[in-house]
Parts: sequence; structure tokens; C-alpha cells
Amino acid sequence: MNNSLILEKLYAALQSRSTARTVAESGAFFIIWLAIMIGNSLTLYIVLSNRQLRTVPNLFIVSLAFSDIGMGVLSMPMCFAVLSLSYWPFSDIACQYEGFIAVTMGLASVQSLTWTAVNRYYRVVRTNKYRKYFTMRSTIMYITSGWVLSTISLTPYLLAGHRMIFHPGKYFCYAHIDVAWYSAFVAILYVGIPTNITLFCYFRVFQVVKKHNNSFMNSRGTQNNLNVEEIKITRTLFIVLLVYMICWTPILIMDLIDTSRGFWSLSREAYTCYSFLAVVSSATNPIIYGFMNPVFKKEYLKILCCKRNRNRNNLPRMVNVEAAAAANSKATTNTLQIVSVCSTIT
Repeated sequence: MNNSLILEKLYAALQSRSTARTVAESGAFFIIWLAIMIGNSLTLYIVLSNRQLRTVPNLFIVSLAFSDIGMGVLSMPMCFAVLSLSYWPFSDIACQYEGFIAVTMGLASVQSLTWTAVNRYYRVVRTNKYRKYFTMRSTIMYITSGWVLSTISLTPYLLAGHRMIFHPGKYFCYAHIDVAWYSAFVAILYVGIPTNITLFCYFRVFQVVKKHNNSFMNSRGTQNNLNVEEIKITRTLFIVLLVYMICWTPILIMDLIDTSRGFWSLSREAYTCYSFLAVVSSATNPIIYGFMNPVFKKEYLKILCCKRNRNRNNLPRMVNVEAAAAANSKATTNTLQIVSVCSTIT
């Protein structure tokens, strides 16, 4: 089937949307974009401004927040413009840039989640080797390597002479469906292998956590170094992974269907859901931290309620100032009265 004709039909469907549908889609996208920017910016601020939160597990949270903010700053405004205007208003160079950003940030999230799972594996299962492999310095190196791998993921595609194309259904630029070998390359190296590693790590982690909950002893019969806080951190990070997989599994299934058929075979509505699921996954992490992690919840509330607290803190000061002024006024009056009496006696 001719993919150019399919793209034209999807483009026509994009442009023929009613005003109500255009407003609804662009409005929902804008709300999600705001949630991504505000939530992940707060997360970065909380971790980077609080020394106690600059821990190894939180470095992975910072990496995830950076990839989500990167998507929000560098890619999503262009997607919002397409949804609002019903056409691609930018140049071909902008399309190459936008496609590169979308792929890089998406795969960087996968790499961060994989390293998070490996971190939890060593902290819970291989506790005696955790401090050896996960220092602050080595963790930064792991995260950096994941970002480098994500950044060069499009290199084989581009070196082969292919270009990114605008997909009207997904309203962003991506690799052409005809290049099946690149889809297989990304699916295996950047998604399949990391996903298997992640699932294995969490499977072993929850085996040990279950034994710990039952007997407070690890599988070797020695005292386990786990504590309640570490279990809570592990549970929170696992929920982040679970929500990510809930959002991205339908996306991967749709890509698999199109790749196996060799053409874009789904409706515009399906592709629109595809893109909305991708951006929703970027907005959920701060919400999960707020509900699952008491420290993050406290810091979020402290920032959001800072104005109220500031007013409350200023109130006693204002009262003290007024009281001091009244006292000074009274003292001045008394002094004048004494001076007057002394003058009369004299």
C-alpha cells in the first residue's frame, strides 16, 4: 500500500477536524504540557536544592525529570502548534530536529528506568556489592552512558540516507515505516533488551522483599540490611515503571502492527491516542512521587504553600512591630508628663 497516500489521508483528517474537536485536543494537550513542566521542574528543584535528597536513587529521578522536561521544552510546543493550526507550520529542518528530540528523550527515559531497576537489584538483592557499584560518581557515569546511547540511536538511520517525516496522525516527526530494519534495531537494542533486564531485576527484588517481609532474613540466612525506607523507595520506583509500561505498551503494539504490515494501517484517532499516551507518561512521575514518597510530598506542599506560610510567618513580626510602636509611644508620653511636672515645680 502507498504510504504517501495514507499520509495524505491522515493529513486531510487532521485538517477536517471540527472547531470543537480542535479546541478539545489542543486544550487537553496544553494541560498535560503544563503538568509536565510544573511537576518535573518542582522535582528537579526539590532534589537539587536539598542536600539530604541528593542520593543515588534520586539521581535516576533527576534523569527522568530531565528527559520529561526536555520533551516538554524542545518537542511538545511544536506538537501543540500542529494540533492548534491543523497543519505542520515548520520547515523540513525543524522536522528533522523534532524527530531527533522525540526519539532521544523517549529512549533516554527507557535507559533511566533500566538503570533504576539495576540499582534496586543491587540495593536489595546484592546488598553487599551495592556501595561498590553505585557511588555518586559511578551512578552519574551510568546515567551519562544511557543518554549518550539514546542520542546516537538515530545515527544508523540518518547515515543510511533516510530522513524524518511528519506523521499527521501522531502530529510529530518520526522515522519512516518503510525502514523496517531500523524499527527492529530500536525494538531489540533500545527497548527489548532494557525491558528484559528491568523485568528480571524487579522480579528478583520482589522475591527478596517478600522473604524479608516474612522472616526479616535474606535467602542466605544472614541479617538483611534492608529497611522500611529502602522498601518504600523500591516500591515507588516500581510504580513509576509500571505506569510507564501501561502508557507505552499500547504504543509499542501499534508500532509492531504497522511495522509487520509495512504501512500505517491505523486510524487517526488511534495515532492521536498513541501520542497522548506518550506525553501522559511524562506527566505522571511527579504525581507518583507526591503520593508514594512522604519526603517529596512534604517538599511539594512546602513549595506550593510557601506564600501562605510566608504570610503566617510575617504576622507575628507585624504584631511585634505594632506592639513595640505602642510601647514607644506610651513611653514618650510618660516622659513628656514627667518633664512637665518638673517644670511646674521649678
